[in-house]
Amino acid sequence: MAQVETCRQQAGPEVYGDDRALAARIAAGDQAAFAHLVQVYHPVAYELACRLLTDCNDAEEVTQDAFVKIYRAAGSFRGQASLKTWVLRIVMRLSLNRRRDHSRSAWARLGLQRSSGTRSAHPPPEPATPPASTPEGLYLAGETRARIMALIEQLPENLRQVLLLNSLDQLSYEEIGRILGIPVGTVSSRLHAARRRLRQALARLDLI
Repeated sequence: MAQVETCRQQAGPEVYGDDRALAARIAAGDQAAFAHLVQVYHPVAYELACRLLTDCNDAEEVTQDAFVKIYRAAGSFRGQASLKTWVLRIVMRLSLNRRRDHSRSAWARLGLQRSSGTRSAHPPPEPATPPASTPEGLYLAGETRARIMALIEQLPENLRQVLLLNSLDQLSYEEIGRILGIPVGTVSSRLHAARRRLRQALARLDLI
């Protein structure tokens, strides 16, 4: 983990060519190339982990773990998706694993078995500023923020993932689809469904 932090600080301005060339140099042990990768993708990777987890300290650990895995697996990168997509797919998988582990351990301490349909009461971190015309845009209203965050947490996992990924300004529908392994049309339909459910829930609470 210290290596990842050092790489963030030491990355230089060198140009590394396309994604496959960069991955190949990392696989060959090029520390400067790895530093460049971390510098470019750490911010969005950490932001995604924060959206998916309830604790940004956990998010930092997951992000560090992800880059360690990326460094070790760079030789397996084949360029079928962009490096950004590959990085974020790994971050998402590790974040969801961490979330499940926390959930299981908490319920185990209580001597209870949690059903697969039950969700944590903790709200997710606040996403980036979305368009005010969308339900998630109401995050900007301070007094309703916590209630809306709790509503997002109650969405089905597939809808919540699309909504949170879409809140990352850097990601297109195509990139979201590649991260989740679904068609672009499914990204659009799930996002529409998530926003519709949020609007309905907000209306029931007289928040819109």
